[in-house]
Amino acid sequence: MKVKRARKLLARQLQFQADGVLPVTELEAIYELSFFNIFVAFENELVELMKTNLIMAHDSKGRIRSIFAPQNRALAERLLLGNNRYFQLLPVEQMEKIAKVYLKNGWPFVSLTEVQKASIRQAYAVRNHIAHRSSESKASFKKKVLNFANLPRSSTSPGYYLRNKMTISVTYFDHQVAQIGSCLKQIADAS
Repeated sequence: MKVKRARKLLARQLQFQADGVLPVTELEAIYELSFFNIFVAFENELVELMKTNLIMAHDSKGRIRSIFAPQNRALAERLLLGNNRYFQLLPVEQMEKIAKVYLKNGWPFVSLTEVQKASIRQAYAVRNHIAHRSSESKASFKKKVLNFANLPRSSTSPGYYLRNKMTISVTYFDHQVAQIGSCLKQIADAS
């Protein structure tokens, strides 16, 4: 749902920019905001999938799934939160560690390929640079994202990166969103 709304918003904004009504810098800011919203929705879905897997004592084949198996989602959330008010599942390495603590063999959160993990790391670096704008997030963004992108000019703006085309018809925004979407689908299908 968030992806459809973001794409609809971007289509309108691209038309405004083509008509000369919207400056490029504002279009890039809209790309950033849209990506940030989609990534936060991705994180939220991962947490919900973790809760779902926690309350499943056994999978569909009768194998043990959850090591602790709380009775409901609220208890699963309390188990994940502990004494904290906030729970962060990402980065990928942290997600795998948490999954291995609560789920037998960490399944399905350890089922991602190295390519999928790299795509989540890239998207996470984009998200962090949008959210924090710190020198650390900028360095991570350059190392994990810009070093692998083919851009017409050098820029450390996530909006510039996201709006540029990777191929004739696919922007880096489209690519990043598709990549995290496929990772989420794989974990959801295996849940």
